[in-house]
Amino acid sequence: MSQQKDTYYILFKNWSLDPNQWSMLMDGTAVILTLLGFIIAFWLYKVQREDKATDAHRFFKASLPGLKSSIHHAISDLREFKESLDLDKVVDPVLSVSLNDKFLEKVNLVALNRYYAKNDKASLEHFNNLLVDSNFFGDYRDYITNQIKYFRTVYLEREETQTGNMLRMKEKIRVVLDNDISRFEEILLNIDLLLNEKR
Repeated sequence: MSQQKDTYYILFKNWSLDPNQWSMLMDGTAVILTLLGFIIAFWLYKVQREDKATDAHRFFKASLPGLKSSIHHAISDLREFKESLDLDKVVDPVLSVSLNDKFLEKVNLVALNRYYAKNDKASLEHFNNLLVDSNFFGDYRDYITNQIKYFRTVYLEREETQTGNMLRMKEKIRVVLDNDISRFEEILLNIDLLLNEKR
C-alpha cells in the first residue's frame, strides 16, 4: 500500500480510496467476516448435532438385539414358571439382569429423538412406544421377583396350615403372568419394527 497525500490505493492507483472510503471498506469487510463466521459456526453446530444423533442411533440399534434376547428369555422363564404352578415344586423364573440394564439411560435420548424426527419419521412412534415400554421391562425383574417371593411365602404358609384356596391364588398368578407375557410379546413386535426400519 502506498500513500500519496490523502489518497490510498491497493495495487493500482485507479483503485485509490480516501480515508473515509477506506474506513467504510474495512468496516464492511469486518461485518461480512463476522456474518461468515456465524454461518460457519452454525453449520458446524448443525453437523455436530447430526453426528451425535447418528451416533446415538447407531448405539441404540446395536443395543436392541441384546434387549430382544433378554425379553425372549424372560418370556420363556415366565412360561416355565406358569407351568410349574401345576406341579408340586414351583420353579423360580431366572430373569435376565439385562432387563434391568436400563440401556436407554446410556443413550442421548434427545439426539436419538432428533434422529428419528428428521431421518425416520415412520419409526418415531415405535421409538416413543419403546420409551414407554422401558418403564415396564426396566423394573420388571425386581417387581416379579418380589411378587414370587410373596407368593412362595404365602403358598408355604397355607400349605403347612392346610388353609386357604391355593387354586384360586394360582389362577390369579396365571392371569398376571399371561398379561405380562402378552406385554413382552408386544414389546418384541415393536423392537422388530425398529430393527427393520428403513434406511
